[in-house]
Parts: sequence; structure tokens; C-alpha cells
Amino acid sequence: MPAPEACLLLIGSELTEGRLTDKNGPFLAAQLSQMGFQLGEIRILPDDSAKLRSAMQEALHSRAELILSSGGLGHTRDDLTATLWAEILEDKLTVSESLLNHLQATLRERGISKLPYIERYALAPTRGKFFLNPVGLAPALYWDLHTKVICALPGPPAELQSIWHVHLKPYLQNRFSLKPPLEHTIKTTGITESRLSELIASWEANLPVSIHLAYNPSWEGVSLHLRASPEIDRELFFNQIEKLRALLKPYIYTEGAGSLAECIIKKLRERGLTLAVAESCTGGHITASVVNVAGASDVLKGGVVAYANSTKIDLLGVVPEVLQTEGAVSESTALQMAEGVRKALHAHVGVATTGIAGPTGGSAEKPVGTVWIGIATPIETYAKRFVFSGGREVVIQRATATALSLLWQALGKNS
Repeated sequence: MPAPEACLLLIGSELTEGRLTDKNGPFLAAQLSQMGFQLGEIRILPDDSAKLRSAMQEALHSRAELILSSGGLGHTRDDLTATLWAEILEDKLTVSESLLNHLQATLRERGISKLPYIERYALAPTRGKFFLNPVGLAPALYWDLHTKVICALPGPPAELQSIWHVHLKPYLQNRFSLKPPLEHTIKTTGITESRLSELIASWEANLPVSIHLAYNPSWEGVSLHLRASPEIDRELFFNQIEKLRALLKPYIYTEGAGSLAECIIKKLRERGLTLAVAESCTGGHITASVVNVAGASDVLKGGVVAYANSTKIDLLGVVPEVLQTEGAVSESTALQMAEGVRKALHAHVGVATTGIAGPTGGSAEKPVGTVWIGIATPIETYAKRFVFSGGREVVIQRATATALSLLWQALGKNS
């Protein structure tokens, strides 16, 4: 049987006007895909009753068996979602005594005696049902029309995700009797997308049509995602993964979930090594990427943001003459920063960045985007030059990702 189709309506003028970046769409799309739904459409809509009504009616007349909306369930005048869904579905919203009692008890637990608009949150459909909100006040409202399920979720991501995990996901699994697709992700670094495609060209040409391959490039590397229907021969699927793994083995840092920083920490921990970071143009982004991983304290000695030349000299031991003759953005400076932070923090491995993030400061010899990345290990110290295109933020992101990639590759070489 074909996978049931789903439709997402993401509601809020803050999204259509660019004041907030939507987080619910990516979350719901990933969750639905993993469950076995086929996502047919995602729409971002303003708090406009005419546009919302039209989009809701179109979704009801589409092939989608599941329609999820997010946002517009609050107590202000621009929160239109519940009222419009009830109108379109020829239903009525009435105060649910059980929901009202729950909300009042929740407020008491939080030390709030009363809210003048609490009854607005207690409105529930007479022909539908609701899911309690474990984090906030607004419940999710849903209608099971036998041929379709419609669910209106609150907009704040923490609330939506909590309702999803606690209530909605288990309900949908039972309601649709879904079989999740076969999926596998291989993540690579240190190889470009074009070079990677060359390496696997023959394998890809012979890939069965029942297995879908997607390239997902990022600054850190390229991820390959394989997906197939649950009805496919599992041995065939995993045989293809094994062939792909053999072709890309030197470049694979993980399979499935897991970031490059997580894998670096794991490799350092396995080898009993510690890490120190010296950053100029990346301003602490490399250190932050590492610290964001639980367990980073096992391997990270610390980081130094050495932006000024005096800091490079005083804390990292960069030779003043090098800065005078070759400049802060140079191979020698990157080498001395990497080795200097390794020694200063008594770490086994040091990584350093120095560059011109822009938008000013470039020259014909050293254009904006020029970055030197230094690596120092117990075995060798070296630096590589890159010229990254893009604005300041992009240059910093690319330099950070490339430094992590080089660090991963260095740990592989010295294993």
C-alpha cells in the first residue's frame, strides 16, 4: 500500500514577515517521514482569516489523510486557527469543564491565581477531541473524520514537540498502523560532493529503482540518505549500504545520527587524547561546537579567542616578528597558534583559525574570506589555506566546519 499523505499548515504572520524562523516544519516533516507518511505539502500562512480559510479548505479537498496545523491557538485577536477549523468542519467550540479544571490546576501549581483569558484555552470542539499541553496552556485540538485526521497544534516549538511525543505520535501510530520506511544515512567529510559522486557513480547507476538516494551537502561534508519502502527486500537494501560503505570508508565519520563534533569527541576519548582550541576569525565557534556535545569535558582542555595580535603573542606564544613580516593571517601564525594553544593548555591536539571574515580588511594578496587553519598533534603540525566566499557569518560558519573536518582527518591519520 502507498504511504498515507500528510499536509502541514504553518500559521503565523511572524513567519511570513520573517520576524521568526519556522522550526515546526522541519521537525514535523522529519517525524512524519520517519513514521512512514509521505509529506505532500508544507504551507506557511499569515494570520489572515481569508487566506487561512482558503488553505484549510484546499487541504480538506486534497489527497492528504493527515492535516496538521501549527500556531494561532492563543488568546489574542490574531489567533484564528481553532475558530476557523471549527467553522470549516461545521463544529462548535465550547468550554470543556474538564479542560478548564486542568488549566486552573496548572496555574495554581505555577503560583498564578487567575488569568482573565483562561477560558479561551478551555475551548474544545464538540465533535472533536483535544490533547493536553504538557508544557504550556493551549491544548491541541483534533478531529477524526474517518477519511482524514485534522490536528491543530500550538505554535511554540517546545509545546508542539511535547504534545507530539506524549500524545500525537502514539495516536497516529495506532490510527494509521504505519510501517516505517527503511532508512540509512552515511555522513562523510573531507571530500567534495562532486568528487563523492564520481566515486560512487557506478554504484549509483546500478542502484535498484526501489531505493532512493539523496545527497545532503553541508559545510562539514556530504551526507547520503537512502530510503526505501518497508516492503522491499531488507537484504537487498543493506547489501547496497555495504557496497556504498566500502567505496567511502576513508571519508565516513558516522552513520545515522551524530554530528561531526560528537564523533571527534568520541575519537579523542577512545584514544585518550585531549584538545585545545585557538580562534581568531571564528571567535569561539569551534569551541562552542565542541562544548555543545555532552561529555566534551572529557577531552576539551579549553579554548582561547585570540583576536588581538597582543593576545596571540601573550597567550599563545606567537613570535612578534612573524606577525610583523607575514601578518596575523598567515601560515606561520596559524602554525604557532595551534602549537601554542596545545602547549599552553597541556593538550595533545591543538586546532587554530586565523583569517579575514570581512566585509572589510581584505587585500589583493589576502582577499576577504582568506582563512588559515592550523592543526598540531604529537606527530605533526601543519596549516592549510582556504578562501571562503559569502558574507561574514558564512565565512565564520565555513571556517568552523572546515576546522572540525581537518581535525577529524588529522585524528584519522594519526591513529
